[in-house]
Amino acid sequence: MRLFVAVEIDAALARELVRAAGELRRRVEARAPRARVTWVAADRLHFTVRFIGEVDDDRVPAIVAALAAPLPLAPFDLTIADLGAFPLKGPPRAFWAGISQGKTEMSSLEHAVSARLASCGIGADLRAYSPHLTLARVREAGGLRTRETLDAAPHGPFGTTRIDAITLFESRLSPKGPTYVPVQRTPLRAG
Repeated sequence: MRLFVAVEIDAALARELVRAAGELRRRVEARAPRARVTWVAADRLHFTVRFIGEVDDDRVPAIVAALAAPLPLAPFDLTIADLGAFPLKGPPRAFWAGISQGKTEMSSLEHAVSARLASCGIGADLRAYSPHLTLARVREAGGLRTRETLDAAPHGPFGTTRIDAITLFESRLSPKGPTYVPVQRTPLRAG
């Protein structure tokens, strides 16, 4: 199974982000018509807390058990404030939405989830955690440049969503794109 842990956003905010991504998409298509970009649908928008990757089926029960108990963190608000791209210079590989409120809480959440996953043999992520919501993946830049594309991108804030749980997802890949299947939802609880 291919697994990841994420927090979900509410449907109204997802629609607003798709609207903003639509404006960005029109700009991308005008500036680089040969670019191949895959845009994320509203029902797939989420903030990845921790990507686990491919695991053998016999390891899944231990992962589910490690994430079963409520996390000792208070629910919090997450405000999506800006659009960006990786990398900042040259052709982009991905467009994303970032947060202005909830960064500290997201980092604490990632740390708590990673600690639980370590208890069942899932090693730490070697990259620093940078909470973002992927809006699009650039398959072929076709002359697209990050800075030029973002200069006229829509500006936020785009909205706020309440984070009160994490979800362990299975990602099922297909030629039509991934399908995210919830495996387990774990609430956040202060104290």
